[in-house]
Amino acid sequence: MKKFMSVLCLLAILCVAALTLTQLYDGEKPAAEDIETGAEELVGQVKDMYEEYGSAAVAQADEKLNDVVAQADEKLGDVVEQADEAIGDAVESAVEGAKEGFWESIKESISNFFRDLTS
Repeated sequence: MKKFMSVLCLLAILCVAALTLTQLYDGEKPAAEDIETGAEELVGQVKDMYEEYGSAAVAQADEKLNDVVAQADEKLGDVVEQADEAIGDAVESAVEGAKEGFWESIKESISNFFRDLTS
């Protein structure tokens, strides 16, 4: 966008210079009013061009930004889903380990009880 504005400003300067040189070449002395009028017209044209092309550039950038946000949202959803699965697997594994440990502890307690009764 910065380059675009620089090009438009350069174009405006060149047009004013061309207008002045054309009047000098025709043998006329350029009047300040003529240059001012030409410059105002040129500024109006440059402003119109900026509004037309600048708004198109903004719309295009907005569209690309929306695409990137949608892609990032999709990727984030995938990451959340994978994390949810990993957490679910870890919890399931921990519960299974706790169950096995509990039953082993019960078996050991019963074995120790009967061993202590017989000793």
